[in-house]
Amino acid sequence: MTPRSGARSPSSALLTRYLHRMAPAQTAAENKELIRRYTREVFDEGDVDAVDRYLAPDFYNHVTGRSGGEDFKRLAADFRDARGSANVIDMMVAEGELVVALMTITRTLHRELRAFGFTFPASGQSYTVKHVHIYRVVDGRIREHWAVRDDLSMLQQLGAL
Repeated sequence: MTPRSGARSPSSALLTRYLHRMAPAQTAAENKELIRRYTREVFDEGDVDAVDRYLAPDFYNHVTGRSGGEDFKRLAADFRDARGSANVIDMMVAEGELVVALMTITRTLHRELRAFGFTFPASGQSYTVKHVHIYRVVDGRIREHWAVRDDLSMLQQLGAL
């Protein structure tokens, strides 16, 4: 069945609504800069309040399956005084609402770490791994997050494997 002359198809109407919603969208460069600031303030500086500035109220983390910023507030607090931690953005690509960041992450164990059924003591040992983080930015706030992490390398470097 074809639409009547002058009538919009359902897919055309959806596209129009989507584009209208994106009308005041930020540029790819602005979204990349937002992710750089978020990474620096939350993970390098440990600014717990920055989590609320950058994450949308309806933020959803696809890695944990949880909504809200409480997990990231705990991480920011942990990193506040964590010597030997670094978050280097090696590459960023942005298109539309999505920003992808390839990162080199270094952590030093100053507190006990429980991960994947293993317990690692606060030994001062460090590890370095690669992460790929994908963010969906809407109206200047991070609405969604996905990640692919090299946890196997972390476990190998910490001597679990």
